[in-house]
Amino acid sequence: PSMAEVPVLRLPHGTQRRYVRRKLQWSSVRMAALGSIAMVAAATWCFVFPSQKQEASMTRSGRRAQAVLEDVDTGQAGDGSQGSGSLPRFQAREVGSAEQLMLSRMPEGHMITTHASLALLEGVADEARLEKALHWAIIRHPMLRAAALEPSVRAKDTGPFFHGGQDGRWMWTPTNLTKEEIVERALTIEDVSGDFDAKCKEYFEQSLDRSSFNFNEGPLWKLHLLRQSGFRGPAGGRSAFLFSFVHSTDDQKSANIFLHDLLSHMEEEGDLKDPEPAELPASLEEVFLKDDLDAQKLAEYALSQAKAGAVPFMKIPSALRSAERTVRKNFALNPNQPVAQERPQTVPTEPASGDAKLLMSEALSPKSDFWSSRRKNLVSFRSLPEEQVSMLRQKCRENNVTMSMAIATAALLAASDIANDDLDFAYEAYRLLMGVDMRRFAPQGDWTKDTMAYASGALDFSLRLLPKSGAAFAAEGANESLRTRIGGVPFWDLARASAHAVRLWIEKGYAAESTRLFDIGVRLLRMDTIIRETANDPSTIGRAYSVTVSNAGLYGLGPKDGRYGQLRLQKIYFGISAAISGSLVSASCLTVNGDLLVTAVSAAPLVNRSHLETFSDSMIGSLTIAAMQKKPLSRKGTPLVENPLDPRGGLPWYYLLETPKGTLQCPEYEELKSYSMPAFDVDKYVGVWYELAFHDITQCNGCGCTQFNMTRHGNVIEDMFTVTCPWPWTKGVDGPWLPGYNVNGNRRMNMWTCNMTMYYKPQNPGVMLETGFGQEFDNMVLEIWSDPEITAQTGYEYTRSIQFQCLGSERDGITFTGINFLSRVPIVEPSMMQEMFVRARALGLEPYGSNDMHIVEHAGCRYPQSTDKSWMGDRPEWPFPVVAGDFGAQL
Repeated sequence: PSMAEVPVLRLPHGTQRRYVRRKLQWSSVRMAALGSIAMVAAATWCFVFPSQKQEASMTRSGRRAQAVLEDVDTGQAGDGSQGSGSLPRFQAREVGSAEQLMLSRMPEGHMITTHASLALLEGVADEARLEKALHWAIIRHPMLRAAALEPSVRAKDTGPFFHGGQDGRWMWTPTNLTKEEIVERALTIEDVSGDFDAKCKEYFEQSLDRSSFNFNEGPLWKLHLLRQSGFRGPAGGRSAFLFSFVHSTDDQKSANIFLHDLLSHMEEEGDLKDPEPAELPASLEEVFLKDDLDAQKLAEYALSQAKAGAVPFMKIPSALRSAERTVRKNFALNPNQPVAQERPQTVPTEPASGDAKLLMSEALSPKSDFWSSRRKNLVSFRSLPEEQVSMLRQKCRENNVTMSMAIATAALLAASDIANDDLDFAYEAYRLLMGVDMRRFAPQGDWTKDTMAYASGALDFSLRLLPKSGAAFAAEGANESLRTRIGGVPFWDLARASAHAVRLWIEKGYAAESTRLFDIGVRLLRMDTIIRETANDPSTIGRAYSVTVSNAGLYGLGPKDGRYGQLRLQKIYFGISAAISGSLVSASCLTVNGDLLVTAVSAAPLVNRSHLETFSDSMIGSLTIAAMQKKPLSRKGTPLVENPLDPRGGLPWYYLLETPKGTLQCPEYEELKSYSMPAFDVDKYVGVWYELAFHDITQCNGCGCTQFNMTRHGNVIEDMFTVTCPWPWTKGVDGPWLPGYNVNGNRRMNMWTCNMTMYYKPQNPGVMLETGFGQEFDNMVLEIWSDPEITAQTGYEYTRSIQFQCLGSERDGITFTGINFLSRVPIVEPSMMQEMFVRARALGLEPYGSNDMHIVEHAGCRYPQSTDKSWMGDRPEWPFPVVAGDFGAQL
């Protein structure tokens, strides 16, 4: 007999097998027959496992053929003829709605959502022991011996996306396979030479990309054992268990239980006694929807979801958007600040065709790599060492949040690092989907009884962050002088806001309502078809959230040191497919042997591998800084916990009083002043300034073209404020705004003015006492820039600044805050605007209103040639329209 390498094959009959290349001893006759089949199957081989064109040495014991089944849906039922003895049978039941969605497949046959879990071990796993343990687990866990039968009834004449409950339901049924046949189909064993970690990562991505399963026969899971001999570990060598699951059958807690069952029974000697078979666990809907429908609560939850979805949030990277923004109409009609979503996308598109035309006018081009079936999953693995994990856990206790909230915050910061480019500025909404273990919320407790089940749910909320907040947090961690003692990226404020959102979800009973709303959707709509079509929507590219976070907590099974006989569990990484649909990026976390392990998943080409690695590094970096931060924020009072969720506290943009500030008190100048600000020179500060952004209830969002002209007379500074209301656009586009235009085409009666007076304090440079609107308050200059390009253009040395005003008392709290971003030129580069927002946060202004700023428009503006009384006429101390010069049209 001769040695040979056997290629991957698909045999055209009901028990097709995937033959993995391994060293075998074959007779020449068998080798010739197999070679002819290999020639016929060559094209299919490339499709099934394209990466296996590379050479890999694989071994298996010689007591049986080296074939390992790859299940392909053939529609034929297994006859169980290859095994010895039948398996215990469970009571078939209807597939739950959440489970049914996870059965969705692409037209090519592979899963839209696959759950992959990778366990890395010291020592070389023994094949016979593993098979023995698998036989035990298959008897114990019904989902390991389940099949999914597709309904034979499909509604007619209801359209492609709606069935109104007329479609039949999927069913979980016991497989007809024996435990030996299940193992034969599910298990692949490969001995790896070369880079073991790289091979594990490669197979992990392949598992997420194109896993296919035989629904009719089962099994609905696979296990790829990778081994490498060597001197690492007490038993020598390494092993990896790579599980691929139809996500309807499990969640990560289930995968951990399955892994523990295998490892603990592999170390037992002799034959294993068959376990007591568990019952097939009930679906989420059976558990949570026993109570009668509460229409009001369901409507409340549905409206909250609709409201959250209506707010523009980061779905796709700004790198896929145009540099130009769409034209914004008058701010009286659109009071929101500019967001990245206003920049048109640049992905290749074509007119939508077929059923997709009912959902969108344009679709992604099938010829581009953005097309759903051509996108690929990317993964990145990281770990936070046990020492930092312990410190982080203590910080969480001090801030009254869980580890999951800290992880969610770090993931949000990291997402902001890769979602935005340098053309974005100001706060963006980032919508987070958080995985939830529904066992904790079940009315009767954990119904799964430690057997494999789909017991996952999710909740979502949005936080408002500045672009590249993770990078800013890292910079502040490396150099704490970049922030004041009350400023900086508010990591723990964000964590507490996340905890607040989760607490509200729990208190309102949304565990049941989210399940109910989803159930209604699946029972009325063909959700799988909708997902497949919207995956090619160019406005979302299949993205429904900014980031997904799943923290499975502690592994918590087996020995503390991970020792299972000759094997030792080192790490577990897990993730969910994201190529077709999901979030821009996801982070799945699990603590094993004290280390926090993070698996980041995204889809190429939305995110490239370098950006995904940046996300992973940023996330671990933020957790490390949060754990070791020695200079916590030290404010007078605390802001509202929900401030990062909604800085306006639920109040509309036209609310005429200051938004809620919690128990915060007005800060002192020295608490806010930038460490890097030059010595203040009032003569360099006076002159003409243009307002770029403001937080100020005395200013109207419908105005623009705001200019300050500061003139010094001794210690008195006249601050002439002029503004155009409403902000002008092109004639005939968004008007007319009476009384219209003069003969030169200039607007009348839309210029307003207010003469503010400031008193310079030589003993307190940078602070000026300001009077206006019947109030006196300190106007504090917190930061000054000297930009050479603006200096060359205007002659001013001070070119940009941040001003802050605050009124309040210990009894009443804060009653007014004002924040002004000023520049010597009316329009600046986006990077300069972003720099000012980042600086305001570093100085500590975020809870005082810098996360609720209004961007002032200056495009197409006309400014008064002079603000002197001889030119403008009387200038009142209260806002008043300009009547001189043909009602301002000639000024």
